[in-house]
Amino acid sequence: MSTATSTLALDVGGRTRPLLFDALPALARDVPWRPLAKLPTPVERIGSDAAKWLGRDDLWIKRDDLASPLYGGNKVRRYELVLAEAERRGAKRIVTAGGVASTQVMATALFGRALGFEVRVVLYDQPITRFAKHALLVDADTGAELIWGGNYLTTAVRTIDALLRDRRENFLILPGASDPLANLGYIDAMLELAQQVERGECPRPDAIVLPTGSSGTLAALALGAAWLGWDTELVGVRIAPLLTTNRLTIGGVIAATDRFLEARDPERWKRQRGRARFSLHHGAIGPGYGHPTPAAIDAIDHVRAIIGAEGEVTYSGKALDGLRAIAAEPRWRGKNVMLWSTLSAARPAPSPHAREKLPPRLRALLDAPEVA
Repeated sequence: MSTATSTLALDVGGRTRPLLFDALPALARDVPWRPLAKLPTPVERIGSDAAKWLGRDDLWIKRDDLASPLYGGNKVRRYELVLAEAERRGAKRIVTAGGVASTQVMATALFGRALGFEVRVVLYDQPITRFAKHALLVDADTGAELIWGGNYLTTAVRTIDALLRDRRENFLILPGASDPLANLGYIDAMLELAQQVERGECPRPDAIVLPTGSSGTLAALALGAAWLGWDTELVGVRIAPLLTTNRLTIGGVIAATDRFLEARDPERWKRQRGRARFSLHHGAIGPGYGHPTPAAIDAIDHVRAIIGAEGEVTYSGKALDGLRAIAAEPRWRGKNVMLWSTLSAARPAPSPHAREKLPPRLRALLDAPEVA
């Protein structure tokens, strides 16, 4: 076991198994798991500095930005299952793809390195922001093999090539990491929230708002809420094209995850897909994925006020913009509304030599004008 792995394993909040394994014991016999996250993450009232901008002083936040001191956000819970599966299969290398500012790519590179995997990543173009430049430097510093993908089509072709090279050693994580195995991490998260509600740490939310693209987090939280018997509605602030993020595609993610659980513990998990409640907010995306909007840029400083780290325009800025609009809707007035924070508050500092570790095509992006 590497030193990095040992250090990481020391700070996971003393967890020995997911709550979901206690609720569905059959999963523990079939699903691999290793602790990566420090849980539970806190629930808090959103403070007055941001509350004025949001227009309400009674909004709550689930602080998954604090899920790990290495790198938080909404991939850590997933990777407790996904990277454990890669270990079980004897993989040597993780292969994935994402935008140049992808938080999934950063999480893959950081946790993959910590667990001793090689990491190979294909990065597609998106608008260049301060956050994107920081992400590139962090990715490079991990020692990950970074490949410029270009547009979506050429990225797909180069990802297939990256996967086929040394294919017997590779384990593929699709963009977004929203497959049924990964989604178990956020059904577990809903059980965690239920315990916090029972302890009186926050009220049961009537609505949970979060940014959504590949929608695994939204789908899993909606399933978890349905299984608990809650009427909570998951409201996804759409940050990806409507072609990929819509009721049909999200319904597919819900159904696949539901079938996965039903197949493994049919005694305890009864079909939930028809009971999962969710909706989409379409007003924050602007020109497209990763493109800044004036409201998202305005929200960056308010994200900082809430989580203590600067926001960005792809996810957190648009989520906060969406939260402001959703919380003002008549049907949510006087209701308990919670933001589920999916960005990481922990931001690794790149080394002075990170720039030189980037391949030339990606290094050139560090000198490109920033749109936000």
